[in-house]
Amino acid sequence: MTLPVNIKPIKNAIANSYRKTKTKCQNRIMKIKNRMKSSSDVEPLFSRNDSGRGSKNKTNKVDESNAAPTSTLNVLRAALIILIPDYSKCEDLSDLNGVNSDGEKMEEMLTAHDFTVETKRNVVDIEQVVKEFCKKYKKAQTLHFHYSGHGVENATVEINPNWYTVNTAGKTFTTITPAGDCMVGSQGDLYAVHDLTYELMENKPDKVTVTLDCCRNSRGFNKDFVKLKHKRKISLSQQQNIAVIYGTSNLHTASDSNSFTQELYKIYKKEGLAIAILDIVGKINQSWKDCGIKQICKDDIVKVGENWESYMWPSAKNMEDIKDGLDDIVDTEDEEISDFDMKEFVLQMNDRVLKLEAENKFLKSKLEMNVNNQPKKRKFTEISKVPAKVRKISFRIAQTAF
Repeated sequence: MTLPVNIKPIKNAIANSYRKTKTKCQNRIMKIKNRMKSSSDVEPLFSRNDSGRGSKNKTNKVDESNAAPTSTLNVLRAALIILIPDYSKCEDLSDLNGVNSDGEKMEEMLTAHDFTVETKRNVVDIEQVVKEFCKKYKKAQTLHFHYSGHGVENATVEINPNWYTVNTAGKTFTTITPAGDCMVGSQGDLYAVHDLTYELMENKPDKVTVTLDCCRNSRGFNKDFVKLKHKRKISLSQQQNIAVIYGTSNLHTASDSNSFTQELYKIYKKEGLAIAILDIVGKINQSWKDCGIKQICKDDIVKVGENWESYMWPSAKNMEDIKDGLDDIVDTEDEEISDFDMKEFVLQMNDRVLKLEAENKFLKSKLEMNVNNQPKKRKFTEISKVPAKVRKISFRIAQTAF
């Protein structure tokens, strides 16, 4: 003979289902809130499908060899990172131990946003590497250049005493040594920042960003009068599409241990893996100030209306795209939560309780008629009280859900 069904496990099942459902909803709501916060543990604003990466371990990093490019690549977003930690061949320049760490962090930031990244180390001729890069990625719509190494505000130029012209004012020497803000190659050769920006804009990409993590102090002077290397003019329209961020201010040194790139990486992680480019300098300088670091960075960005207002570095998406992405996340989460119909769940559980109630009532009456089972003194739960308790639990579930 079938014994009455124990109601207690059913009550527990109802209560456990309610708790699990409530926890699931709370977790998803918390997940949405966390994504909308700017915190260090925030998840990326874009899914892997949005960014187009096939797997977490796959990056667009290119081999670091200094071989010349063999063809023009159809890449939309390309980046060149030049790292020079070794200045052993320059008597007046020290090695930079923090440069390699700068490179790793910059690669991480750029590859996370679909940049094809080329990293070159201990470059002798920076100009040649830049020219090769621009030729290789001439079809790219977005370029980024990063440099970590020694820099100088050059006021000393090399002259050949045999190369000069004579006029009424005396001798005029001509030099090929660049002047102004310069990057220093591993053997001391200089490459002017102005020439860099000219080369990067040569193929007219949509946007160019530059980060220079180097000193900008003076390196001496020369007593001879010289004619400095001619600066090529960059058109007004092209100047509107390039942003240069200097790791330190003019005529000041840059920290190796607390470098601009290290600080940029911290802000990048804190901001949720994309930073409004017009906010970078302000956030880094404030962070340095809070940490007691005596260094300031600065940018050189030509603003025309709102041409840079919505640009998020290093992402391919602007602020409007990010906002739309957040709205999509919220809508998706709401749809997932709405897929679970609490009302339908409660109705199904109530039907199940009523069926069990009827079955127990039938079995109880049958057992009461069976005299042989009376001596066993079986104690059954008071069936009449159980349905009311179960209904009370179901009512609480329904009341909480709706």
